[in-house]
Amino acid sequence: MIQNSFKNLVLFLKDNLTFYLFAGFVVLFELWVAVLQADSWFLFFDLLLPESYVLFIMTLALAVRWRRKHRLAMQALAENELANSDDQLATTSQEQLLLNLLNKSLKEKAGLNEEQQKEAQALKDYYALWAHQIKVPLSVLDLMNQTDTVDKKQTAEQLFLVNQYLDMLLSFIRLQDMNSDLTFTRLSARSLVLTVLKEYRVFFIQKDLSLVVAESDFDLVTDQKWLTFVLGQVIFNAIKYTPSGGIRITCTKDQQIIIQDSGIGIDPADLPQVFKHGYTGFNGRVEDNASGLGLYLTKEILDRLGHHITIESAVGVGTKVTIDCSQRNLS
Repeated sequence: MIQNSFKNLVLFLKDNLTFYLFAGFVVLFELWVAVLQADSWFLFFDLLLPESYVLFIMTLALAVRWRRKHRLAMQALAENELANSDDQLATTSQEQLLLNLLNKSLKEKAGLNEEQQKEAQALKDYYALWAHQIKVPLSVLDLMNQTDTVDKKQTAEQLFLVNQYLDMLLSFIRLQDMNSDLTFTRLSARSLVLTVLKEYRVFFIQKDLSLVVAESDFDLVTDQKWLTFVLGQVIFNAIKYTPSGGIRITCTKDQQIIIQDSGIGIDPADLPQVFKHGYTGFNGRVEDNASGLGLYLTKEILDRLGHHITIESAVGVGTKVTIDCSQRNLS
C-alpha cells in the first residue's frame, strides 16, 4: 500500500514537473532578490506564506484531477475500452489528439484481428473441404482392400487422385506467401500443355475420350510450377465432367490457352459463382468428390501471375475455358 502510494506520488510529480519547476524558480528568484536587498527579507516571507497556500490549493486540485484520470485510465486499460471515458481522460487539446491517435490504433488493431479471424476461418473451411475430397479415393482403396478385389489399374488411378489432392493442399499453403515462391521463365505454351496431358493420359484411356492438341503455339513468361498446377486443375475438370466425346486444346497466337470439352456443361446460374471458395454448383452435387477448391485456387493463382481466366458453357453442349497468358499487373 505504502509502496503503491509512493509510486503514484512519483508519477504525479513527474506529470506536473513543469508546474513545480516554475514554482521553485519563482521562490528562488524571490530569495535572490532578498539576498541582494537585506531589507526585503520580511517581504520575502510575507510573499512566501500566501504563495504556499496557493501552491497547496493548486496541488490539491491537480492531485484530484490526476487521480481521477489515472483511475479512469486504469479502468479503461482493464476493460480494453476507451469509448466511455474519452471526455474525462482528455482535458486538453494535446491529450485529445493523443487519445484520437490511440483510438485509431485500436481500431486498426481490431480490424487486423478481424481479418486474421477471417483468414483462420477460411483455412478451417478449406481443410474441411479438402478432407472431404481426399476421403473418396481413400475409401475406394480401403473398399478394394477389404473385399480383396485390388485392381492394379484402379489402384493407380486412386493413388493419382490422392497425390493430386495433396498437391492441391500444398499449393493452397504456398499460396499464402506465393510472391516469394515465383520464378518467371520463358516457356512454350504447347509444350507445357503436353507435359500436363501426359499425367492424365490414363483417364483419357479409361473414359475413351478423344484428345486434340492444335499445332499452334506461343511463348509466354510465367512461373512453370504454378501454371502447370492451373492447367492440371482445368484439364482434370474437363475429363471429370466429360462422359463421352473429347477435349480440344488450342494455344492461340494471341497468347491464349483454350481448353474445350464436349461434357455436361455448367448451368448458367452457376457460372458467376464457379471461382468462389467452396462453391460446387449443380455439377458438384452430381459428383460427390467435388469440393469447389480447384477453380478457386486456379483463379487466385492466375490473378497473382498476372493472367486471366474466363469460362463459357452450355448445359449438354460442353465447356470452354480460356486462359489469357498475356502479362497483366501482378497481384
